[in-house]
Amino acid sequence: MINELLSLIIFNVIIITFYLFSFFSISKRLNFIAILITTILWGLIPWPYFYLESEIQSVLMISFTRILISAIFGFIIIIIFITINKFKNKDPRFSWFVYNFQDLKNNLKDQVPTNGDLIKKKKRKWKFGYPLYYFLLGSCYFLSIFFYFLSYQYLGVIFSSIINTVVVMCIVAIWNLIRKTESFDTLKFSYLLILLVSGVLTILSRPLEITATLPGFISLSLTIIFWFLFIVFSGFDKYTKREKKRVMIIKEENNNFQMMKSIVKVSFFFLFALITMFLFITILTVIPLPDNFIKQEIELFYIELFNLGSVFQNPWTWIIGIECTIMPYFIYFLSQNNWPPKSLKFDQWVSILAIFEPLAAIFVGLFIGNETGYNLLLLSSSMMLMIVAMILRYYHEKNSLRSFTLIRTNQKELEDLIQRLKYNSNVIEIKTITGEYDIAIRTFFQSYYKLKEFLDELKQMKSVIEVENHIEFTKK
Repeated sequence: MINELLSLIIFNVIIITFYLFSFFSISKRLNFIAILITTILWGLIPWPYFYLESEIQSVLMISFTRILISAIFGFIIIIIFITINKFKNKDPRFSWFVYNFQDLKNNLKDQVPTNGDLIKKKKRKWKFGYPLYYFLLGSCYFLSIFFYFLSYQYLGVIFSSIINTVVVMCIVAIWNLIRKTESFDTLKFSYLLILLVSGVLTILSRPLEITATLPGFISLSLTIIFWFLFIVFSGFDKYTKREKKRVMIIKEENNNFQMMKSIVKVSFFFLFALITMFLFITILTVIPLPDNFIKQEIELFYIELFNLGSVFQNPWTWIIGIECTIMPYFIYFLSQNNWPPKSLKFDQWVSILAIFEPLAAIFVGLFIGNETGYNLLLLSSSMMLMIVAMILRYYHEKNSLRSFTLIRTNQKELEDLIQRLKYNSNVIEIKTITGEYDIAIRTFFQSYYKLKEFLDELKQMKSVIEVENHIEFTKK
């Protein structure tokens, strides 16, 4: 590795430059650039990890400090925003801070909405409150981070990053196809096939030692499972009835309320990730385990607890928690909640640009971690295929199904229908019009099945008299 002080300076210059570019891109409504930057920032996490690993024996301790620092700074942001909201005395200069302490209390008391994005209140059969929801997210987050760092240790950063990204993206794509939220066409098939070939080339590019294969692949497999579950659980969080009423009172565009809701979400699942970690350690300490890599990690964690002061004196500890975790989340949410309505949707750009995380990790692994033993021809081919897959994904998303829908409704319930449409993530534009119809909306769906379901539910509403839909495929 290069000199630590020089590396620290270079890393911080890169990070600050990325931060400035991300805020500038959001101000210019080029939010996809901010998503690209946050993806790269998460891909740079192995950079501080390499320096921490050389001084901290326990991967569990690295996971702990990362989550702890992120949780602390997340709650500091919440407290600052709520305090400003309480004492701003309706000063227009502080109208940006719209989240208050009562909103926080209500969030912890409410149940996670069981209805999805559709107009009709289609509900899940099982209900749970936000504390349990944050516990599920936190558990999946901690376990995915811990096993991901373990796979770094056994399999290397480059190998782990590529395989984790490729497999999770394939599983999520198949999951969306099963749920009929995306269509399966030639582009989609080609995208999945190229991703799989890229993963195979990565496996072939570096022969792994037998001693590292079993614990490494167990860790990587568990990372993939828990990260996929984290993605699935993340999609449950919608506006509650109470939050919808609260948002209607706020005169702004409500983006800031949604961003604070997201910061509360990430801060609490960091907190519950810490709780999960100590439950995990306690249970595995009580249960008599044979000597294995998990037991060794727990023993090393107890040893490192006595050196906690020196751990927090290491600047890379703070960098991995603040610069590589909580700040990218802040930019991520800021970008999401100021998203241009007529561009590709936020989650579409996230899926397109996800490839840049392993690409950044490859750079770090080669030039910072000095990882060797790779067949560079196969590794380069894998990288090229990932880029081709990203381009195919872009064109697949760009050609998603758009439609223009005219609605004639009962005038007494016009406002209620508009409010319900407003919280549908597939509705990108709503206008009230005069003439035969009362409302005109533009929608963006990734499958014809979901569009048809949306239109059928519209027609079944008592307040809706007539619906006329026109389909178009974008070629821009």
